[in-house]
Amino acid sequence: MLDSEAVKSKRATGVLQGQRILVLGACCGFGRSISRALGASGAQVVASDTNAKGLNTLKAVVPLPLKGEPKDALRRIGRAWGETRLDAVLNLMPLRHPEQIDLNLAVLQSLVQGFMPALSARDGQIISVVARPDQALEVASGAMAPALSSAQAAFADTLKRDGLSLNMVTVGEGAVKPAHTAVVGLLAKTLGPLTGAELRL
Repeated sequence: MLDSEAVKSKRATGVLQGQRILVLGACCGFGRSISRALGASGAQVVASDTNAKGLNTLKAVVPLPLKGEPKDALRRIGRAWGETRLDAVLNLMPLRHPEQIDLNLAVLQSLVQGFMPALSARDGQIISVVARPDQALEVASGAMAPALSSAQAAFADTLKRDGLSLNMVTVGEGAVKPAHTAVVGLLAKTLGPLTGAELRL
């Protein structure tokens, strides 16, 4: 649903000025549009995806292709990244693989394990975006948000004292613009010091 929607969103220039944000799963439609919005808001966008050719079509981003299994690639990249500045990870893999619950749980765990040193140093955050299915009978897609929410709650409770927050935005049909607003609000921390939260749009 969100993969097919690429909308232009106007943001206040500078609200994310100086931030470095890793957008994981950037080659989906929402990934392309939110990357533009983050860049327009002053952030340096590092765009990552398994689709290396797709990354090359994105403008004004630093491309970071994932080679091999995403969970393994993220651990390798995280170790190499070390404590280099990173303010946030926007995890769009649930949009890229909306029915692969095990893959997305593994990706979330790899993000925490791989990038915690960099994120914790700046009170950083991991934000996951999940699409709610259009049809109630789409069981696999419908189970994604509860599964990630449960994993996120466990991580958030344990890691908040280490300066790492985890939040999730679940998006229904036609809620792309509100999703942009929610993501930027979380990244700019204008919504307060949230962790373990699920914003339903």
